[in-house]
Amino acid sequence: MNFLAHIYLSFQHPAILAGNFMADFCTTKDTAGLPAEIQQGILIHREIDRFTDSHPSVKNSIRLFRPSQRKYSPVVVDIAYDYFLTQHWKQFHHEEIQDFADRTYSILDNYKHHFPEKLQLILPRMIDDNFLLSCENESRMRKTFERVSKRATFENAFHQAFDDLQIIEAELCGHFHLFFPELITAVGCFFNMQQEKVCSANSD
Repeated sequence: MNFLAHIYLSFQHPAILAGNFMADFCTTKDTAGLPAEIQQGILIHREIDRFTDSHPSVKNSIRLFRPSQRKYSPVVVDIAYDYFLTQHWKQFHHEEIQDFADRTYSILDNYKHHFPEKLQLILPRMIDDNFLLSCENESRMRKTFERVSKRATFENAFHQAFDDLQIIEAELCGHFHLFFPELITAVGCFFNMQQEKVCSANSD
């Protein structure tokens, strides 16, 4: 999953949100000494990735993109699923999506002193670009794929990724709606287990 889904799956908890956001930018060295709740957010991020990578609906979506997007099919699916979350946001959250994004940016700014230096440097540009809504429409999706293409190591077909998506959009959206509620449940259970561990450790 991409940024929006990870932030959504942070349970309205600022420190967990910060950890969930920063996880892909961190090394083991970076996480040493972080507050426990931020480390919990990093664990949640990894659980989201683990569950996503193993889910049959996600694998089916990747298979649909494989003929044109090849090894980058999982990347395209991550972005496509954030697109569907944006398009169907009101099914999953009571708050307007831009209000949710603005509140998130404020939280990230408050926690940025915990982030690796590289992330601290690029965060203002990300916020200025309203990065949580980078998949909100066709124009922004095409720009997102263009940015990903520039960072890609190998030959790719990101320039046609949105066109590919449109051809199979109904089937992809069906995969997303099978997958995302199950992801919410799985991560909720993982979060509750982590909270129980914290409570148990504090009571010892």
